[in-house]
Amino acid sequence: MQHRPEIDGLRAVAVVPVILFHAGVGWFAGGYVGVDVFFVISGYLITTIIAAAQDKGTFTILGFYERRARRIMPVLFTVILCCLPFAWAWMLPAQMKSFGESIIAVCLFLSNVLFWQESGYFAAAAEKQPLLHTWSLAVEEQYYVVFPILLMALHRYGARVRFAAVLLMALASFALAVYGAVAFPNAAFYLPHTRAWELLAGSLCALILLKREQPGNDVLSLIGLAAVLAGVFLYDDGTPFPSAWTLAPVGGTALIILFAGQGTLVHRLLSLRLLTGIGLISYSLYLWHQPLFAFARIRSLTEPTPLLMALLTLTAVLLAILSWRFVETPFRTGRIKALASGPRILGATGAVAVVMMAIGAAGRLDDGLSFRLPPAALAALEVQAHPDPAMTTCLFDKGEATLPHPIRACMTPNTEKSDTILIGDSHAGAITGEALRAFARAGLNLYALSHSSCAGFSGLVVSNAKYRLRCNPFFEGVEDYIAKSGIRTVIMVSRWSLYLDGNAFDNGEGGIEALKPTYADLYDRRDEMGGETDPARKERVLAAFLGDIHAYLDRGVNVVLVYPIPEAGWNVPDLLARAAMTSTDVEPLGTSSDRYRARNAAIIAAFDTLEHSRLAKIKPSAIFCDSFVQGRCINSLSTDRIFYFDDDHLSNAGAALLMPPIIDAVRRLGETASAGR
Repeated sequence: MQHRPEIDGLRAVAVVPVILFHAGVGWFAGGYVGVDVFFVISGYLITTIIAAAQDKGTFTILGFYERRARRIMPVLFTVILCCLPFAWAWMLPAQMKSFGESIIAVCLFLSNVLFWQESGYFAAAAEKQPLLHTWSLAVEEQYYVVFPILLMALHRYGARVRFAAVLLMALASFALAVYGAVAFPNAAFYLPHTRAWELLAGSLCALILLKREQPGNDVLSLIGLAAVLAGVFLYDDGTPFPSAWTLAPVGGTALIILFAGQGTLVHRLLSLRLLTGIGLISYSLYLWHQPLFAFARIRSLTEPTPLLMALLTLTAVLLAILSWRFVETPFRTGRIKALASGPRILGATGAVAVVMMAIGAAGRLDDGLSFRLPPAALAALEVQAHPDPAMTTCLFDKGEATLPHPIRACMTPNTEKSDTILIGDSHAGAITGEALRAFARAGLNLYALSHSSCAGFSGLVVSNAKYRLRCNPFFEGVEDYIAKSGIRTVIMVSRWSLYLDGNAFDNGEGGIEALKPTYADLYDRRDEMGGETDPARKERVLAAFLGDIHAYLDRGVNVVLVYPIPEAGWNVPDLLARAAMTSTDVEPLGTSSDRYRARNAAIIAAFDTLEHSRLAKIKPSAIFCDSFVQGRCINSLSTDRIFYFDDDHLSNAGAALLMPPIIDAVRRLGETASAGR
């Protein structure tokens, strides 16, 4: 086919935004649309090659796959091979297991399926996946498996039938993508049936231009370029994708392919030497950038600096030039004599893939090769790996409206009936085991029930889709039990500020929690929840918190109200383990006390207004903040005193610090109630 330099330039327009998006450059929040541009280009080029060869009678499936293997696999294997020593040196066992799985998936062209099942593309954890970007290669390869066979079947029916069939498939895939953006967004992002229309859009361009001159149209090609750039600069991780919004980059790319003929402004722009040069190395550049960024994030205890990301971007360019010159070009052109024939290159590809999968399996099956880690790292990870068993037993997550109260495993030993209950969300669940033991040692009884992502009251709904409607029925059941069982004291522990503001915690020092916005509103407004920043919603939630606390007090029930527990932002055991692996001293580990106060100011102010003889207030900040280290909320003192098992939940060691004031409050309220009688 005739070389089109503007296509090389268009590749640069695709790859640069993707790299800057992965680097965290804010202006390129929609840089991921570069992948969609690549899909259209791939569909166009592959269909042009196949259809032209079919018309000449020279197309063979074996020849097609040989060319794909020469183009794709050598650099891909080179990048994976170069990742291995850094994975060995810096990855935690869980990361190594995930990396091993991704190597296997890449070799089988199933990495899109793997990453669909593991996490969302925009999740913070995804930033530390060195091979995350190979999901798009998997989509293309799955397309390459099916589409040539389909074109062969359609070829006998003529050009019109072929075009109509491709158009119908594109429309069907697009319709499914629009539906999937709402019904199954994560699957729609990764899987081929909702991405095929983008490649098929390129295929349609190829079929249109197959036997005619490319027209030049300045207006349409400029509209196309503007549409692509609009996606880059106006979209973000909240834009449904793929969906109708994807028409901008896909349609824009199609307009450029169809109408950026010689003489047009877009043709001249995209044919600039800088852009065509980047376009020539774009495949290698795409492969190199994500491992560099991912390993920098794995190695750094906090988010890498902009300067480091800039240096890594330049490193990716250098590696791309080298691999294009010494790997891509020799293999693609067949200059390596030992692999000059089709069967040899395909056989070698298969053999190397088997070796790579064996390496991946070793990391997957041998507990992430945990023997690599020093004892201090293993000790830290032990805290994360084994939260208290009571959390599994007494923390619910399915909105269970009816439970067989009382659940014996969630009560202090030898207790038939408890007059004190601990309720709340997973912050309550995290301290349950230590609370049951501490109450038993103190000669007190306790019953503990909690539900993930639920503030501890009925009458609320949360924005998190999984738990959206589960909180109300669960806590209606709990409140009914409290009313009927003679409970005298309720201990309330929840992540109050999360439900008020919805934001994941950012400690301002590089620790940003991996959490989707999870805010609350009244259950009666479940079909029209207020927005995350809506002041009226926040007022409703605060009023609901205070109203439910007053409701207990008005019924004669004592309330031990635990103020917000400080959040860490970073995964404490992970950070300590990585620090141990790199011989970095981070102890004592903590976060800013000012950050805690700013995060929780509204909740603290509201709770401070409450006054009642049957109310006791417990302030975790008095324990964790400014007590061990001035100006800091402590996360860990040493590997045997780690106070969190992740980025916000207290470990048993942390919960133990909270127990004395809670037990004192329960006793004091009990004595006051007895004296009142």
